[in-house]
Amino acid sequence: MEINIKRLLKDLSNPDDDLRTLSAMTLFKIEILDADTRETVLKELIKSTHDKNVSVRFFASRAIDKLRRLKADAKTQTPDELVPIDEALQSEDYEQRLNAVMRISKEKKSEYKDQLIEMLKTEYHDFVKASLISCLKNFLDKSQSKVFTVFLSDPDRRVRSNAIEALETLHDENSIPLLFSALEDTDNRIRASAAKALAAFGEEKVFAILKKMLQSNDEWMKVSSIHALSHINSGTAITMLVDSAKSLGQIETRLKAIIALANYQDSFSHSWLKLTSTTGDEPFKTAALKSLKLYEEKFGVEAPTSSLIKKKDTPAKSTETAKEKPSKQGDLSSSVATFFRKGKEEAVGLSQNAMIKYALNDLQNEQQELLKEIGRVVFEIYQAGDLQIPELLTQSHEILRMNYFIQKYSEEEHGADTESSGGFFAQIRNLFGKSQPKTPKQNQAEKFTQKREELFIKLGHTTFEKYRLKEYMPHELEGYYKAYVNLDEKIQKERTKFSQG
Repeated sequence: MEINIKRLLKDLSNPDDDLRTLSAMTLFKIEILDADTRETVLKELIKSTHDKNVSVRFFASRAIDKLRRLKADAKTQTPDELVPIDEALQSEDYEQRLNAVMRISKEKKSEYKDQLIEMLKTEYHDFVKASLISCLKNFLDKSQSKVFTVFLSDPDRRVRSNAIEALETLHDENSIPLLFSALEDTDNRIRASAAKALAAFGEEKVFAILKKMLQSNDEWMKVSSIHALSHINSGTAITMLVDSAKSLGQIETRLKAIIALANYQDSFSHSWLKLTSTTGDEPFKTAALKSLKLYEEKFGVEAPTSSLIKKKDTPAKSTETAKEKPSKQGDLSSSVATFFRKGKEEAVGLSQNAMIKYALNDLQNEQQELLKEIGRVVFEIYQAGDLQIPELLTQSHEILRMNYFIQKYSEEEHGADTESSGGFFAQIRNLFGKSQPKTPKQNQAEKFTQKREELFIKLGHTTFEKYRLKEYMPHELEGYYKAYVNLDEKIQKERTKFSQG
């Protein structure tokens, strides 16, 4: 085994979250030609699917999928498919067992139902367990749902997620309390799956959980909530998605909410998409057009005539267009500046040059926010393992490092706060007394947060340069690039006015 591979495998168990993530991501990107080395790496990566860090789990799963494809491609024949199912189910090779379960599921061989139930009691490999659950849910009824409930607390997230989906499919009301427990899972996707399952039972309380996830500072939480809402056929779900699409939050989250509306054959959401696709600003206009296209592929070209939303549940100012919003890109600071500047102009009467300067500053601030947002989008592409441009990779590595330090110092600060809280009355005194001085840990966390924001802007700027030179043109950036060019043209016009004034 190469020394570099050994070092990467060693880094997979390093206490540093950053190093573990980089190791898993590198193992996903590199080519491993030696079959024995692939097997060794595969075993270590499977362990990493239990890592506490979501990025490590994500890249480990991607690397595992890639290695398994390489292994399949390397075979000159497909012996797993030639082995009889009964023999394969008893094999010591987990891939043969996995292949047998998948064949049973694909060919709907329900005669193996009892054998698979017994196998599930003793199976130790996570991949096989997860596949057994997915297969069995198609052969059992709700009276047998207890087969799955034990796996809601399984260490592997795939197993837990598949168990939730199985309980949703069987629709056993007795599993509702257990699904509510799954809403407290540490994994954001498990929470979303549990919420979706509970909504299928008619449990309205899940919307409060999903709303809390939408308000989280963690983008993974927001995306998981949007994914869950898009699979809940409810007026409340549509309302929450429309509100998310119109919010002043991150652009990428808003775009995901717009795309999610394609899942509804609903007159309200369809009308809102139509309106946004014609009067909205980029990149929301493009996203709405894409959502409408997805809708037509799923439901046909006919517009829906009924809505799940009751009149009292209609979002406030539901006909509001993107142009009627305080800011085109959700720039709150720009909106506030515009509001106060208006009052100042009315009170003291600003000179023409001063008004142009204010307008120029606002446009430049908006451009900075757009660069920051595009940096976040590219960082998501990086986290998904789809980024190949060396310069963008280097800057994304730096952002990943900042995330690690922010988390580290925030956790240490939180621990210190807990230890020094001093009880209820001490907390009351602190609340109404003088503001407490910032601790070194808090200062460090803020310093790295500021550095990360600067890196997002830098990454956004570099990305736009690559896009302009046609060196990097992913489809996710098309709307952003148009918005950036429009802003740049406005800035140049204001600069010309200022220089002539």
